[in-house]
Amino acid sequence: MIFDEHMHDQEYHMMDWWLNVFGPTWWIFMGLWWVLFFSIAIIMAYFVHKDALKRKIPNPEVWLLIVLIFNVLGLLIYLLVRENYREVHVKE
Repeated sequence: MIFDEHMHDQEYHMMDWWLNVFGPTWWIFMGLWWVLFFSIAIIMAYFVHKDALKRKIPNPEVWLLIVLIFNVLGLLIYLLVRENYREVHVKE
């Protein structure tokens, strides 16, 4: 356990060191990374769902959830499975 001169202050909390480990810049980049990660996951899931609807693949919502949960691994699985289905062109 690390002891320092601030340990007996009334404002001291045992987790105060955590915010100072990497500094405030690290926390900002970590937050931006999570926003980017979830944004890419949502975009991938959207396009997989759109492609599954176009190919008339059963349960496109399931594929949307698989890609949201497993991200790139789910996308790779979808790309392998979708080869069994042909793209259906709708004439307007």
